Amino acid sequence: MQGIYLPLMTPFKLNGEIDFGCLEAMFEHHIRQGVHGFYVGGSSSECFMMSIKERQWLLGEIAKINRGRVPLIAHVGAISLFEVKQLIDSAVAAEYSAISATPPFYYGFSKAEVGHFYRSIAEYSLVPLLLYNIPGTTGVNFTHQELFELSELPNVIGLKHTTSDMFFIEQLRQRFADSVIFHGEDTMLVNGLQMGASGGIGSTYNLMSADYVAMFEAMQNGDTETAMALQRKVNSVTAELLKHGVYQSIKFLMHEKGVNYGHCREPFLPLSNQQKGLLARVLDDIYFK
Repeated sequence: MQGIYLPLMTPFKLNGEIDFGCLEAMFEHHIRQGVHGFYVGGSSSECFMMSIKERQWLLGEIAKINRGRVPLIAHVGAISLFEVKQLIDSAVAAEYSAISATPPFYYGFSKAEVGHFYRSIAEYSLVPLLLYNIPGTTGVNFTHQELFELSELPNVIGLKHTTSDMFFIEQLRQRFADSVIFHGEDTMLVNGLQMGASGGIGSTYNLMSADYVAMFEAMQNGDTETAMALQRKVNSVTAELLKHGVYQSIKFLMHEKGVNYGHCREPFLPLSNQQKGLLARVLDDIYFK
């Protein structure tokens, strides 16, 4: 399991309902761009603003659209293990290749409780588990040693690592040669690959999947110069997305490219006409320059 795994967004209507009709075209667009797999139901899908039933439906629907063509990873993270297990059941039933889960957050769980959370998931799941280290949004800060110990759990095959800590990637690769390490910092994918990451998973892949695929392939071929040129290209776009809201901007720009990505759920605010005009120039002045 390696390469560019796209964390597919969820298309919503203006009234907040899922826009079911958009999913297949979204998925097929990225298949054509050559992505190596999909990460389904994660942060990019606005999962924590969706009900468990909606998330279960999404896992099943994407599996039907995929028809076994590329590996799928199901994000099953939730605060309660009760809900996590419901999502695991759906992922297993839909024949996902692996699951992944953010640590439980909000309540300030102890590290003993977080450890219990991951041990329970690893024991319960019939498919392999990828840990998920993303302290910037969960507030759960792992030490290297804590992640090493969790990585030794039976049925844990690796992790999604969304921090700028490249040293940890290198150290994990040294300790666990076969570990699956997905780097989650879009703006530093080349660096993560240099330090031993197996591939990447990132929100901006939704807008620029072909570039990230080319970046990964360049690194596989030892062409760091080409990879860095691509990294600078996508980073220049990402810098503009951050000014206006990454998710709203990606969905708007994908619509401009001819792929209907729907809208974001509230409380995300819609883009103003001025913001849309500025973003449209991103495609012309930066991306397609």
